Amino acid sequence: MLFSLENIQGREPLADYPWRHEIDRLLHWSKGRGTSLQAFCFDLVMSAAYMDAASGVEKSIEQCNNISDKYNAHLGFINLCAPCHVHQSVWQYQKAIKPQSGALGKLSSEVVLRFVQQLYDKFTAVSVVGGVEFVDAVLHHASGAVILAEVKSAPLLTYPFLFALPESSLQGPHRNVVITSSQLRESEAGLYLHGPEKIIPLGRVGDKLWPFKPLVDFVIDPANTAFMNECVQSWKQAKIAYIEKDRKNKTYYLTNACGQPPALARERDAWPAKESISDGKTSAGMDRTDDIKKGIYQALKIGTQAQEWVEVKTAIVSNLPAYRHGAEYVAPFQGMLWGSENDLQNIAGVQALPREKMRRVFDYLITLEDPVLRELVV
Repeated sequence: MLFSLENIQGREPLADYPWRHEIDRLLHWSKGRGTSLQAFCFDLVMSAAYMDAASGVEKSIEQCNNISDKYNAHLGFINLCAPCHVHQSVWQYQKAIKPQSGALGKLSSEVVLRFVQQLYDKFTAVSVVGGVEFVDAVLHHASGAVILAEVKSAPLLTYPFLFALPESSLQGPHRNVVITSSQLRESEAGLYLHGPEKIIPLGRVGDKLWPFKPLVDFVIDPANTAFMNECVQSWKQAKIAYIEKDRKNKTYYLTNACGQPPALARERDAWPAKESISDGKTSAGMDRTDDIKKGIYQALKIGTQAQEWVEVKTAIVSNLPAYRHGAEYVAPFQGMLWGSENDLQNIAGVQALPREKMRRVFDYLITLEDPVLRELVV
């Protein structure tokens, strides 16, 4: 026996976050409404989580005159002002605000595990591990299987925030506003879903459980069903543009890992020469090549630690599969089996490994869209 499950200490995903019950309300509402909606909801939650984890927010907000009559300032998580791009076709550089990378990884891992825990009924328990352990998560399945998982997740779209700030704080189009934390807490805000009429009002910044509670309240309100359906359709179009790297599609430049803007951005709109909108480190789901390589290695490492345990399975968990790089980096390993030289047996005069002594590189890819589950029922 190479390890003991009892020695792996875990906890419930998002257990330490006061807004977790708001996420549960959203997930309860989303069940049975389709995997694309659930993947879209992941992006909504992560956008709110980015804001929650960011520090010095008031220093990164810029005035924008291309939003609507209600809002006059913008803050985003890519280096492009989305309202200027969508409404005026202007390539306006605005430096993204993001939490530190360590905080981002922890947040996205816990959020996607909460989604898996709440959306897939056959998982009887889901625990976050992380830290110094060799696994990120442990999932217990109703069949009795124990799944040791590596988690790699990231949103396809990060939706920017809009603010209605006092006129006295404004310094001119796309200049940083001058506002205090207390002034910001009294301001009204919205989430911009990349369209002139696609803004979710989020109320006052200083309200309890902001921005999660007003976001979930709006999404699950039956009066907003048609609006949300339109937003999910837009998300699907963005996914296709991301997969195909369709630079002719305006939405492509709002997705993570879209790279540099076209030459026009520098020539006409003074885009900084060496700046991207969003680089490959922000690839959606598990699509970053470094993450794929590490994920597959970790799945193999988990397998070597657990190879004597038939009921222990391995998985990579993410919100989305590797849409761009899956054919090259993931598919070759889906049907691959491995084993230990110590288990070789003489079978009909040939040194071979019995099937029961062999393991898959990874048993499952547990994702919100297009998972690889084999015999697993979720």
